[in-house]
Amino acid sequence: MPTLEERHERARALRAQGFNCSQCVYMVFDDVHGFDQATAARVSAALGGGVGGQHQVCGTVSAMSLVVGSLRYEEPAKKASLYKEVQRVCGEFRSENGSIVCAELLADRPNRKPCMQYILESIAILDSYLRE
Repeated sequence: MPTLEERHERARALRAQGFNCSQCVYMVFDDVHGFDQATAARVSAALGGGVGGQHQVCGTVSAMSLVVGSLRYEEPAKKASLYKEVQRVCGEFRSENGSIVCAELLADRPNRKPCMQYILESIAILDSYLRE
C-alpha cells in the first residue's frame, strides 16, 4: 500500500496536470479500486466541482464514497452497511470542515481552505480508514 505522502504527492501532480478535485482523490487509490489511470479519470471526472460544477457535494467527498464503495460493496441487500461506512468517512470530513457541500466549503468565510487542502484531507481520511 502506498504511503500517505506518496498519495499526497501523486494528488499534487495530478492537480498540476489539470485534474479536478474528485479525480485527484479517486485516482490515487488505484490500489483499492483497481482501475488504470485513464479509467479512474473517466469514472470520477463528472463529480468535480460539486457534481458537474454545480457546487453540491464536494468532489473529494464523492470520490471518498467511490473508494469506500469499491472496498466495501457486497450486494444490494447489504447496502445499509456500506452506507454506514460512507457516512463515517464523510462525517469525519464534515467534522473537520463544517460541511460536505462544495458551495459552503468555498463560501467567503474565515476558515475557507483552498481545494487542494480538501483533496489532501480527503486522502488522509481514506488512508487512515484503509489502515485500520
